[in-house]
Amino acid sequence: MSGFVFELEPVDNDRGYGYRGRVGGFGEVDVFHDVTPLRHESSRQVELYGPQFPDALFSGGAGGVPSLDGGWLRVDGTLVDLNLKINGVGKGSRWLEMKHGERGYTYRIAKKAVELRRGDRSISIGHGKFVSGVGRMRVGRVQGEVDATDLAIAIIMETVDTSALSTLGALFAAPAAFLFRPRRDGGTPC
Repeated sequence: MSGFVFELEPVDNDRGYGYRGRVGGFGEVDVFHDVTPLRHESSRQVELYGPQFPDALFSGGAGGVPSLDGGWLRVDGTLVDLNLKINGVGKGSRWLEMKHGERGYTYRIAKKAVELRRGDRSISIGHGKFVSGVGRMRVGRVQGEVDATDLAIAIIMETVDTSALSTLGALFAAPAAFLFRPRRDGGTPC
């Protein structure tokens, strides 16, 4: 499916937070960060569900939230290689290269959105309107012929701390990385 716009509405309750919405012809999707104290690793895990979507799980990171700093991603039972690239200190000089099977992706912070790109296909997700009490909606824009796997990767990243991709975020993350180093959790990929 190509060339469409979708919205994800924020969900925030006593179990955790995330987004829910209808994504074009792919139907309903939920991405949720469960913070219930009953599950030890849950504070660093995000799961994506949807009847037309592959199962996706992001786990690990530093501090109490799932983050690129030590985290991993599994989509449809296959681990996704995550490789942070840095080319200088200016805007746009940091990005994430991902490899899922034979597919190569680039994930970066664009002007007012994040963008997942695979060849000439792209999914950009930015902030939408504010929903009182829960946060900002997310608005996704799809260009080119994408599938459910592309969308699952782009959507699950909305609940992951990707501050390492911005120069300012990387500078602020440095002290946290030092302070939380003993609690860094790379998760246990299954």
